Amino acid sequence: MTKIRDIHHMPTLAALMTPFPYHIDIDAPIEAATALMEQHSVHHLPVTRDGDLETVISRGDIERVQSPGHRLEEQQLYVRDLCARRPYIADIHDPLDKILLAMADTGIGSVLVMKEGELAGIITVTDALRFCGNFLTDLARTPDDDVA
Repeated sequence: MTKIRDIHHMPTLAALMTPFPYHIDIDAPIEAATALMEQHSVHHLPVTRDGDLETVISRGDIERVQSPGHRLEEQQLYVRDLCARRPYIADIHDPLDKILLAMADTGIGSVLVMKEGELAGIITVTDALRFCGNFLTDLARTPDDDVA
């Protein structure tokens, strides 16, 4: 197994993305999105329209419109009702540092990862933090830690 500190090049998005993420159709009710997120313990879902990638929806998006007093609270809501923003899309070969800095600078919670024009994965803030935490843990290890 290659240790992170042995890597002398910048990792790409493939190093930390969740491959082949679950996704949902834009015309699905938000209850279906919530159920899919709960079933698979995820907080973000890519959204498709007729099989083509459209945007992304998060658990936070759903929670906001379900909060008491929200103007859409009493209506039947569909995924399309919560998808106003354009997703951040990156290529699987993009350098990891560029994407992590873009996430930090813009405050985005997820990046959709494409490979040859097709959805290949998703990276969330949680994925990025876990990767960085593991990187720092590995970096702090002494050579004596590897002898056991």
